[in-house]
Amino acid sequence: MMKRKIITEVEEPAKKKIMTDDTGPKGRKKGKLSDREFNMEEISKLKETEALYHSSLFRLQVSELLREITVKQKLRSRLEEACTFITETLKNLPSGKEHKITDKKWLKSKGIQIPILERPAHVKGTFQFEPPVDVCVSGSFVIDAMVMPDVVADLILVVPKGFFQPKDYLNQRYTRKRALYLCSLASHLDKLKRVQDLKFKNFMGNPHKPVLLVKLNSEDDKTVTLCLQVVPETDTFKESRFHVSKNNIRPGWFSENSEENQNDDGTEALPATPYYNSSVLHDLCLVRNKQFIEKILGGSEGVRDGVKLLKVWLTQRELLKGLGAFSSFLLSCYVAYLIMSKKVNKLMNYYQVFRTTILFLSKSDWILEPPSLFEDKPQKMQPSLDEFRESGSCVFVDRSGFYNLAYMLPPHVFSRVKHEAELSLDALEQHQQSSFDALFMAHVSFARKFDHVFHISLKGSQLNDTLEKIDGLQQKVMDVGGHVSLILSQHVVTVLSEALGKRAKLLQCKIDKPKEWSKCDDPHDDKETRLTFGICIDTANAFNILDKGPSAEAVESREFRAFWGDKSEMRRFKDGTIHEAVLWTDSTCQRDRRLVCRSIVQHVLQRHCSIPAKSIQYMEGKLDPLLHVNLLPKESSLLYGTGEEQSLAVHHAFDHISRAVRTLSSLPLSIHSIQGVHPVFRHASVFPPLPVTQASSDVDVVSGHAVPKEGKSLPQYIPALKVICMLEGSGKWPEEIEAIVCLKTLLHIKMGAELRERHSMSTSVHKDYVDVVKDGFVFRLVISNTRELAVLRTVKTESGMIKFKDTERSSALEKEIVDLPRLTHLLHGIQQENPVFSVTVRLCKRWIASQMVCGLVSEEAVELMVAYIFTSPHPYAVPGSPNTGLLRFLYLLSSFNWKADPLMVNLNKDFTDEDYASIPKEFQKNRTSLPSMCICTPTDKQGTKWTKPLPTEPLLKRLIILAHESMTALECQILKSVDVTDFKMIFRPPLCHFDLVIHLLKKANVLHHQSVDGNECVEISESKDTGKKFPVVNFCVAEKFFQDLQTTFGDLAMFFYDPFGGNVIGLVWKPQAFEDKDFKPVNFRFRRPVINDTEKPNLEIIKDSILDDIRVMGGGIVQSIVSPKSLQ
Repeated sequence: MMKRKIITEVEEPAKKKIMTDDTGPKGRKKGKLSDREFNMEEISKLKETEALYHSSLFRLQVSELLREITVKQKLRSRLEEACTFITETLKNLPSGKEHKITDKKWLKSKGIQIPILERPAHVKGTFQFEPPVDVCVSGSFVIDAMVMPDVVADLILVVPKGFFQPKDYLNQRYTRKRALYLCSLASHLDKLKRVQDLKFKNFMGNPHKPVLLVKLNSEDDKTVTLCLQVVPETDTFKESRFHVSKNNIRPGWFSENSEENQNDDGTEALPATPYYNSSVLHDLCLVRNKQFIEKILGGSEGVRDGVKLLKVWLTQRELLKGLGAFSSFLLSCYVAYLIMSKKVNKLMNYYQVFRTTILFLSKSDWILEPPSLFEDKPQKMQPSLDEFRESGSCVFVDRSGFYNLAYMLPPHVFSRVKHEAELSLDALEQHQQSSFDALFMAHVSFARKFDHVFHISLKGSQLNDTLEKIDGLQQKVMDVGGHVSLILSQHVVTVLSEALGKRAKLLQCKIDKPKEWSKCDDPHDDKETRLTFGICIDTANAFNILDKGPSAEAVESREFRAFWGDKSEMRRFKDGTIHEAVLWTDSTCQRDRRLVCRSIVQHVLQRHCSIPAKSIQYMEGKLDPLLHVNLLPKESSLLYGTGEEQSLAVHHAFDHISRAVRTLSSLPLSIHSIQGVHPVFRHASVFPPLPVTQASSDVDVVSGHAVPKEGKSLPQYIPALKVICMLEGSGKWPEEIEAIVCLKTLLHIKMGAELRERHSMSTSVHKDYVDVVKDGFVFRLVISNTRELAVLRTVKTESGMIKFKDTERSSALEKEIVDLPRLTHLLHGIQQENPVFSVTVRLCKRWIASQMVCGLVSEEAVELMVAYIFTSPHPYAVPGSPNTGLLRFLYLLSSFNWKADPLMVNLNKDFTDEDYASIPKEFQKNRTSLPSMCICTPTDKQGTKWTKPLPTEPLLKRLIILAHESMTALECQILKSVDVTDFKMIFRPPLCHFDLVIHLLKKANVLHHQSVDGNECVEISESKDTGKKFPVVNFCVAEKFFQDLQTTFGDLAMFFYDPFGGNVIGLVWKPQAFEDKDFKPVNFRFRRPVINDTEKPNLEIIKDSILDDIRVMGGGIVQSIVSPKSLQ
C-alpha cells in the first residue's frame, strides 16, 4: 500500500504537465518526459531533498508515514461533535448533595469505585459536586498533532473555586476530592444513551491523577474516545503554597499517629513533598501552559508534523506513555522551548524540526542546565534551580516559574532518551543506507534493547525491611501516597549506577504501559512491588572480575569499604602498591565473567536495600545451558563453560600446527598461507570439540585407528577441523585435473611423513587430505593451489575454442579455498572486537538446528546474519549479551523483507556509496533468478554464494514464522518476573507438522549430551597423547543414517534432523510422491501396479514398503516410527 502511494505521488505532477502543456513547438509530442523542463518549485524541492534528506526515497517514506498517521478529517469532525455534545452536557449538570470525603455509600449505590488508593483511609473534609465553570479542548487535538491509531481528544474541566475548601491542599484532600468529582461525572454520563463505556486510567501513569475515558457513539454510529481531566480555577490556591521545599502531607496524619494539622505552627521542620506539590501544581498551571503551547506550536505545518514524527519515534521505543515516560505534553513543551530559544524556527519543515529536536536532546542536561519556559522576573517565593534539583527528578520550569514540568521524569529515563537520540543521529549520518526503518518502523522492545534484564519482587516483610534500610525512603513514600515502586526504582538505579560504574552504559527501570480499568473495579494495588530493570553494558569493562579501589592509606578507602562491605579487601598489585579491591570471581571461565554484573547487582541490593538474592530474578545466563557440556571427572582442569575456552584451545593447537607446516622441507613448493575453514576457527562452532579421549581397554587397533571392541560403546565423536594449505604459484602444474589430483596426493603423503617423523605427530594420510592430531584435536590438512581452480574453469567448446566460465566444481572449490578463508578471517575480526559474538552466533545456530532445518540453511548464512547485527546494529547499540543477540537475530529473520531487499552485510566496511546504490537496483532487476534469501557482502555483491540453492521459499516462510513465534515467546519469558520459566521451550521443535517421526535409540546417539534436554556427562582424560592409535573421526551413526535416508528416499520425502544430539528424524512426504506414475521399469521402486479408470495400468506408492526399508536401513538404531498427527 505504501509503495503504491509513493509511485502515485511521484507521477502526478508529470501527468498534470502533460495534460496542460499546449505551448510547445510544432512537431513536438505533447507530454514527452524528456522535453519537459522542471519549474522553480520542483527544482527547489530537489535541492532541499539533496541537502536535507540525503535521498528522495527517505523523503517519500517520511511523507507517506505522515499521511498514514495523520488524523483524517472525518474522524476530526466526529471528535469535534463529541466534544461539543459532552461540553453542553457537563455544563448543564445539577449540583449534588454534600458528603464527607470518607463517605462512599453513595458511590457503592451507583456501582462506582473511587479510582485512587486511599492511604490512609481517614481524612477530613466534605465533597459536593458542582458543574464545571468551563470545558475546553486541550492537547494534541487543538494543534492537530494527534497520531493514529490511538486517537483520544482531551477535555479540561475547570471546577469552580467554591468546590474546594481553604485547606484542601493538605493531606491528599485535593486528590481525593478530584477523584470523587470524576466518579460523579461517571455516574451522570453513564445515563446517556450515546455513552458506550466509561473507564479510568492514570494521567501519564501518575496514581495521584486519574482521568475519565468516555467512549461514545458519534452521529454516524462510529465510536470515539474522550479523556476528561479535572482542574481547579487558577486562583483556587496560591502557587507558592506548593513550593517544592514545602510540606503538604503531614507525617503524623500519614502514619496515623496524630491529627492532620499537627506541626502547622511551624515548631518542627517538616519533610518536603515535592511530588505531591507538583501534582497539584500541574492542574493549577495547566490552562496557562496549554494556552502558551498552542500559541507557540499552532499555525506551523512543519512544527506540527515534526511533533508527530517525534511521537512515533518515542512510541517505537516505548518511551511515550506510562509512569515516568517522556510524555507527549512534555515533548510539546520542549519543542516550544526550542522555538522560544531560537533553535527551532517555525519556517522549518518537519524533518528539520525532528532532527534539531533530537540533536538538542542528545546534548542537553535537564539537571545541570535545565530548560525553562519562564520569561518574567523571578518572584520572591519562586523556587530556585537548586531547590528544583533537590527533588531528584529532571527539571523543566514552566511558564509560572513554580511548576516543574518534568517532575515525573526520572534521570535514568531521560538518559535513555538521550541515548536513543544519539543512536538516531548516528543512523541519520549513515547516508549510504536508508535510516527510515531504524527511526520510525522498528519497534525497540525492552527485552531486545537491554543486554541484561532483571526483576525485583518484594512483598510483606521483605518490603518493610527495604523501607527501613534506606534512609529517608519512608518520607518519600509519604510524598507519593504509599506507592513504593515510584521511589524504590529511582533509589535502585542510583545505587546500581555507582556500583556498576563503567560497566554500564545505560541503566533504566522499565516503564509499565498505562492501564485502564472499569469504573466498578478497584484501582490496581501494588501490594507486591515488582520492578524490571535493564542494563546496556560496555563489553570493554563489564567482564572485569576485579574492581580496583583507592590506596589503602587514602581517605577514600573508608568510603570504598563502606560501600562494598565485606567484599572489599586489601590486595597487593604487580607494581607493588596496596589497594582496596573487590574480586567478583576467581574463575577464568568466560561464562562466569559475563555474569559479573549479576554478582554486583545481587551484592549491592542486599547490602544497601536489604533485597535478598532470592527476590532478584536475573535473566542473563538462562540460555547458557544450551551451549554447555557436562564433563567427568568434575575436578578436571579442563573448562568448558559455554565453549569459548575450547575454541581458544583449538586456536592454540592450530598455531603449533601452522608453525610445523610452514617449516616442512619435503614439499617442492612453499606454503604461503594456512587458514582454518572449520566454523571453530571463526568462533562459530556450536559445540567446540573436546580433546580425544578413549580408554585403551575398550578399543582395538585396526590399520592404526582406534576401533571400539565388539559390545563396547560407540567412540567419542571427533570432528576433523579442516585447514587449507595454499601453495605458492608455479607454472609447472599439469594441465589436466586428474594429474593435479594425483600430484596433490603425493604431496599429502610427503606432508604426513614429515609431520610424523620430524615433529612426532600422529597422522593419517589420505588421497585428498592429511589428518593430524595435536593436543587431542584432529586437524584435516588439505593442500590446494590456484592452478587447480583455473583448470576447473577451463572449458573446451565443440569448435576447439578455450573458454573460461564457472562450473559447479570450480564454484565449490573457490568457495572452499578462497571464500571460506576470507570469511573466517573477517568473522574472527568481529569476534576480536565484540567478545559476545561467538556465543551469540553459536546460540543462533543452535536455534536453527533445534528447528531441525540445519542442513537447509547454510552455517555461513546464519553467521553473516549475526555479523549484520553487530556491524549494522541500528536502531540499537551493538549487542552485549547472547540473549540480546539471539532476540535481535530472530527479529531480523522474521521482519526483514527478504523478497524485496538484499541483506547487505558491510564486512570490514568495504561497501562504497556506489555499492549501496547499485546492489539494490541489480537485485530488483534480477529478482526472479535470485534465491529466496540474498545476503550480500563486499566480495559477493550478488548475494547468492551462501544462500543458493537453499533455503527454498517455502522453507524460508516457515523459518520466518518460527522466528517470530520464538522471539515473542522468549521476550515474554525474559520480561516475566518468574524464576521457574523454561527457557529451552523455543528450542524444542513442534513435531506435529511432520507426517512421520522416526525415533532413534539413545545408545546410538554419541552426541546425546548436546541435545536440548540432554544432561549426560562426557568422560575426558587429562592425557591428550593418543600414541599410535589414531581416533575415528567424523563418525556419528545417527547422522550417517540421516544422510542415507536423504540419498535413498530424497525423491519421495524430505527429512529433518537436529545434528546436535537430536533423537528424532522428521519426515514430510513430497506431493509428487503420491502421484501415479506410468507403468515403466524406471518407476517400479516402492510402487505397485493398479488399474485406473481408463483401464490403463499405473504405479502407485507403497508407504509400508518404504517404512520397512527405513527400519531395515536403521538396523538397531531405530526405536519406532510414529505419525504425530494420529497421536493428537
